Amino acid sequence: MLSRTNFQPILDSLFNHASVHAAVIANEEGFPLAYRARDSSFGGDDAEKAAALISALIGRTKMAVDRMGRGTVNFFTIDVSTGEILVALEKDYVVIAIRSRDK
Repeated sequence: MLSRTNFQPILDSLFNHASVHAAVIANEEGFPLAYRARDSSFGGDDAEKAAALISALIGRTKMAVDRMGRGTVNFFTIDVSTGEILVALEKDYVVIAIRSRDK
């Protein structure tokens, strides 16, 4: 059974990097299981939104990679003007890290 305490080491590891602004761990259906942010600008509603939107994107990404015959999706990066959104697909959950651009 997955619980918030299972994810604490993952969140701790991500936040060892100063550029990580927020992180969400979600189930495959797009519901957040745990999240952490450096400040109050990213809250529970933001974690829910990120989990749901990235979940939908994962489905499309998996379909595209499958149709291209390129294997399976393990990890992908979305490069945005303010930084990156990193997405790691694990067996029972997804890790989403939002990183700011290094200054």
